[in-house]
Amino acid sequence: MRTWAEIDLDNLEYNIKKIKKLSHNKNIMAIIKADAYGMGAVTIAKELSAMGVKIFGVSSLEEGIELRNSGIVDEILILAGTFNEELKEAEEKDLQVTLTDFSQIDYICKNKLSLKVHIKIDTGMGRVGFTVEEGKKILEICKNKKIDIIGVYSHLSVSDESDEESKDYTKKQLEKFKYFESLKEIKYIHILNSGGILKFSEIPQSNLVRAGIIMYGVYGEGIIEDLKRVFTLKSRILLLKELEEDIDISYGRVGKGFKGDMIATITVGYADGFRRELSNKGMIEIKGIPCKIVGKVCMDMLMVKIPQELRDKVKIGDEVIVMGEDIFEKSKIIGSSIYELFTGLSRRVNRVYLKNGEPHLVNSLIGKI
Repeated sequence: MRTWAEIDLDNLEYNIKKIKKLSHNKNIMAIIKADAYGMGAVTIAKELSAMGVKIFGVSSLEEGIELRNSGIVDEILILAGTFNEELKEAEEKDLQVTLTDFSQIDYICKNKLSLKVHIKIDTGMGRVGFTVEEGKKILEICKNKKIDIIGVYSHLSVSDESDEESKDYTKKQLEKFKYFESLKEIKYIHILNSGGILKFSEIPQSNLVRAGIIMYGVYGEGIIEDLKRVFTLKSRILLLKELEEDIDISYGRVGKGFKGDMIATITVGYADGFRRELSNKGMIEIKGIPCKIVGKVCMDMLMVKIPQELRDKVKIGDEVIVMGEDIFEKSKIIGSSIYELFTGLSRRVNRVYLKNGEPHLVNSLIGKI
């Protein structure tokens, strides 16, 4: 393999148990949208189901159908709203949908659809959902029209931030949602996302939490101390050469190599999801030593300078760590987030699932290995 993501399923199971404890034993909805944040939605769903997670959140109808077609029989909620013309297929695939507009009620009734719905309340995200008062009204309308409301939820916009202003804003969102937490007849009441689980699980009385990126031991502010990191991106050394003269390296001549330098070419590039903004800035770890990227990251390769202490220890074919403990630092360099680095992994990056430290399953472009 040239480039692969190692996904430690033992650490994933540890994190699920820890999240359960952090959430005071509430049920967990595992958010596996965007191909489970790049980890592989079908495989992750199957593993989580075996761990006792029985409801999943996806972004779209297609993501839900992918899970159903792959044999996932647990509950699945489409979080990002559903167009009216998609509701019939959602019913056929037994997918729960999020109501975001009053017109959807008329459409459901007119077409005699039997759907399980969640009502989305906008408490301060400003994206989709009903106001608190609209939410109360739609609950009554759905009850009268015998629409099966299985959940009511909202989303926290800054729960992963540590400053006092953000904390106060989150508390205001939780206070707005408080009315809906008293609805005993609703199966699922949920507002806590990854940041909410970590910082605000003492406040609301919701009976379900939505765990997304924290399942992998990280979130907006980096590695989570009490959880285990699940993800490591690895690649290999394709070529080693000692420079015989000063040369420019990679596109645009922005990288500089000098006579006597040892340069390693690594088989990972921006087409794999390794961001070009890391050109001439980022580091690759080889045998525990950080090695600086030299020049621009190419589509399929990048180059690093081998420090003196590694010269006699490296060889062609050696594996390197492209992203691991330093993933948060890399996200800061590119001015983005861990979420974007995860979800940016391309199809050609093999997903290697580990159990007991050994490969358990490998998903690649050519199928399971």
